Amino acid sequence: MRTKLFLAFLFVIILAFISNIVFERLIIRDFEDFLSGTEEDSIYWIMASLEGSYRDDTWNRLKLYETLHWGLMLGLESYVVDAEENQVLSSAEVLFHMDSGMRKRMDAFLKLPSGKGEYTWYPLYVDGKEIGKVYLRPLERIGMTPLKEEIFRRRGKEFLIISFLIAGGGALILFVLFTIFLSNPIRRLTVSAERIASGDFSVHEPVRHTRVRDEIDRLAETFNYMAEALRREDALRKHLTSNIAHELRTPLTIIKGNLEAVEDGVITDSQAVISDIRTEIERIVSLVEGIEDITHAEASFFKKGIPEEINLQEFIESVASGIKEMIREKGLYLKTEGPPIVVKSYPDKLHIILKNLLANAYKFCETGGITVTWGHGKKEESGSFYVAVDDTGIGIAQEKTSVIFDRFVKSKRSTGQGLGLSIVKELTDVMGGSIEVQSEEKKGTRFTVTF
Repeated sequence: MRTKLFLAFLFVIILAFISNIVFERLIIRDFEDFLSGTEEDSIYWIMASLEGSYRDDTWNRLKLYETLHWGLMLGLESYVVDAEENQVLSSAEVLFHMDSGMRKRMDAFLKLPSGKGEYTWYPLYVDGKEIGKVYLRPLERIGMTPLKEEIFRRRGKEFLIISFLIAGGGALILFVLFTIFLSNPIRRLTVSAERIASGDFSVHEPVRHTRVRDEIDRLAETFNYMAEALRREDALRKHLTSNIAHELRTPLTIIKGNLEAVEDGVITDSQAVISDIRTEIERIVSLVEGIEDITHAEASFFKKGIPEEINLQEFIESVASGIKEMIREKGLYLKTEGPPIVVKSYPDKLHIILKNLLANAYKFCETGGITVTWGHGKKEESGSFYVAVDDTGIGIAQEKTSVIFDRFVKSKRSTGQGLGLSIVKELTDVMGGSIEVQSEEKKGTRFTVTF
């Protein structure tokens, strides 16, 4: 990409250089045309004045003198001849009879008495009849006028060089800036993507924290999100592979052992065998359900979804009703307490969170029961709300509260896979919320999720 940027800016520099050359040539040509036009105007003025000095087949010497005098002041040496090519008057004669003060002033800006180059003649007419010719050639100018003309021509060349340096320097600076702010970030992203392709998911692309977030910043954020998702997936795959193999081995071994015992006649109580097999199958079903739940959680991480308006009271009571009968069979109570408020949330994810919190409370609660409360958060005006699940269970040791949200972490009494609370934490993070836990051993635990 840097090569393409360099070639693009090199093309811009070359184009700017060519444009400046054309522009400089046009300016100089226009200036030369201006000088040439001014000289032509002076010649036509002299010719018109000379033709006006001829009346009744006679030259008016005074008018001739004045005309050639003005011709000298305009920077033209001249002489006039009649129709027979006889010289009538020349600028040399005018100079000879010129006042010394006037001659001195003219010497200050003209190199007198002779001009430079060859004479050019122009015919003179009166009433369609040729009355003679005037021969003209330019006098060499000295002083400020030719110096200004030369300065103008030199400035044109300087303009070409300066504009080229500005265009070239500007293009070079832009190339460096584009390389720093565009090419380098994309190159780093490419290197990071190659590392991910090779199996290294620990890459993290730095994001500039400025007021204006451009496409590169959003690309880096998306890339980091993708890298984190792939890292999670890779870690989950490794953990699941290990844990599934471990968790399946025990129940399948027990089932196999019971069946072999029945076949060999070692066990004759078929009901006991069926009971043991049912228990182990339930463990396998529980494992499969845990895998499904973690799969749903990971899918939610990849797709946040669109928030919907829900009546929080109706929603929580609906989720609680699905587990209420099972809780009553254990001799526990289930209470729901809160106002009928309407909030914006992600129903599918909130359902999984509540189901896992209730299941966790049910699992570790032997007496008493479970209470679900909800309400507006501290920032009610911004739509903040909370949901809390309290239980009267065995509680959690203070030193273990920091790891209860890690995957596959479970207590010795747990028969699950250690995925429930990690799913709750990950979904809460995806929804932009937070979760807190307050617990005291042998008294109970309170989980509070706030969105």
